[in-house]
Amino acid sequence: MEGVQEEADVVVPGGSPECGGSVVVYLKGGDDGKIERLSWTGQGDTISMGATSIVLERILDEGLSMEEILEMDYEEFVDSLGREVIGSRRRHATLGLSTIKGAIRIYQRKSRSAVKERAGG
Repeated sequence: MEGVQEEADVVVPGGSPECGGSVVVYLKGGDDGKIERLSWTGQGDTISMGATSIVLERILDEGLSMEEILEMDYEEFVDSLGREVIGSRRRHATLGLSTIKGAIRIYQRKSRSAVKERAGG
């Protein structure tokens, strides 16, 4: 899903336009470590934008949990895209996945902090 998500729990930028592309990931957490909503915006080369779209679609279609996403292997993801297509632009191909993983880690930290505060500690 592409687009700004106003009710996102976490908004995380990744990459830079000078290095092939930049994306912003919008994540809304759900129950039991699942993602309720996930979307992105961005601009850049075909590899970074296409790979971001593919990984997000895969995550949503397969209903992956946050932990399953954090366990996704970058090399396996690049293999699934096709190394001959990616060439030397591995960082471009993994931009979306690394930004999504960053968003999840931030969400998890915020969630733990909120639980601690509610518990009085």
